[in-house]
Amino acid sequence: MAIAPHRSPPEVAEAEDTLQRLAEVFFSEATATAAIDPQAPEFPDIDARYRTLVEQLPAIVFMAFMDQGTRQAYVSPHIEAILGYSQQEWLEDPVRWFQRIHPDDKARWSVEAAQLLTTGERLRSMYRVLARDGHVVWFHCEVMMVRRPDGRPWFMHGVAFDISDVKRLEIAILEISEREQRRIGQDLHDGLGQHLTGIAFMSKTLEQKLLARGLPEEAADAAGVARLVNQAIATTRQLSHGLLPVQLAAHGLMSALHHLADEVQDVFHVGCRFDCDEPILVDDLSVATHLFRIAQEAVHNAIKHGRAQEIAIALTAESAVSASACLSVSDDGVGCAETMGRGPCEGMGLRIMRHRASMIGGTFSIERSSDARTIVSCSFPIER
Repeated sequence: MAIAPHRSPPEVAEAEDTLQRLAEVFFSEATATAAIDPQAPEFPDIDARYRTLVEQLPAIVFMAFMDQGTRQAYVSPHIEAILGYSQQEWLEDPVRWFQRIHPDDKARWSVEAAQLLTTGERLRSMYRVLARDGHVVWFHCEVMMVRRPDGRPWFMHGVAFDISDVKRLEIAILEISEREQRRIGQDLHDGLGQHLTGIAFMSKTLEQKLLARGLPEEAADAAGVARLVNQAIATTRQLSHGLLPVQLAAHGLMSALHHLADEVQDVFHVGCRFDCDEPILVDDLSVATHLFRIAQEAVHNAIKHGRAQEIAIALTAESAVSASACLSVSDDGVGCAETMGRGPCEGMGLRIMRHRASMIGGTFSIERSSDARTIVSCSFPIER
């Protein structure tokens, strides 16, 4: 199912412009014919010792000079085993790497790579790359820039580890977890819930019989049992709703998000509303559940980490003719390292939200708006 194209945010456009200027250096005839003295003291040795070391690593190691074009670039031979391209093929096209990045990860990668080029900060990122045959490979990539003694950028050096097996395992665990939660929620509702309802009915009947026989104290005891059972029924329903938050109907996601907003106000005493100007119907229960869990995690982060006092959950169609919609959660909190994805490693909650978005073919983003609000959003395909 296609997702309608959308205009890149200004920071993404700026990042892509930076990368384009770098690509022009590689393509320029001047740099391609520039005189290079490999014997110069400052020139890094990428031959025998380097190759012997890096070619033993179970990863793709690469090096790209900032001012020497592609003939002094290097990529380890594992590129062929992992992505299906030979070393020569890969180096012939200096922008092939960017072209093969998964469309849903390109904008984020552009911003991160541009930050590396402009600030020199080490890049640590996880993203997907399309192999030659089209299958998706997950990479954990670390890239650093090396500067010349005078401070000028010299070359980039990086290593990309194939973490596809780990990602598949994480996704499988997530799917199993969701399936088991749905099963337990259904069992609570249809099994234990119905059983307790029967006990409550019998207790009420017993109370009436005892009153009819002139035994008010015993009738009061029976009424007390009925009250306790009804409390247990209410608790069972709450547990069932938590494990099975989205109903089978197409409007189930809207109902669940509305209930989530009400629950946040009642439990946490935080202003929370759900906005949906036109019905967004999601027939697939799995997709609806993933979207609900993204909203639930974003709300949890806003309250726990961002100390928000006002939260808005919104479900909107991206345009009148678009085959995509957007779920967003915005708050007035202070934000936090995990919420904004800063630091060497993203928090588990943020990684799971990204996973959930990718599993439904969606695009996940998180940003700080000009009016100091944290906005978590997931654009996803829908049938219209």
